[in-house]
Amino acid sequence: MKQLIFALSICLTFGVTAAFADGGADLYAKRCSKCHGADGSKASGASGGTMLKGLSVDAAKGKLMGYRDGTYGGAKKKIMMRLTSKFSDQEIAELAEVIGGF
Repeated sequence: MKQLIFALSICLTFGVTAAFADGGADLYAKRCSKCHGADGSKASGASGGTMLKGLSVDAAKGKLMGYRDGTYGGAKKKIMMRLTSKFSDQEIAELAEVIGGF
């Protein structure tokens, strides 16, 4: 019985993680990839915006939350504030996981 419970908990953990990542990947594709590229390697904007590739999960999450809260950002701050204002904490965490994986 203990083995069954252990096996089920492992399956649930990986299943939830995969679903979490898929949601973030879809959101990134719809909301972020046009400016930042499919793999985060494109610097957004003509004036040398931010390349996401190479950011850690924590750094990406901090920047996204900062944009949403209005406490982070430079010249493109208003664009990112408008985009991130619609994201929930969970969506920001999902996006950060995707960005941290580039």
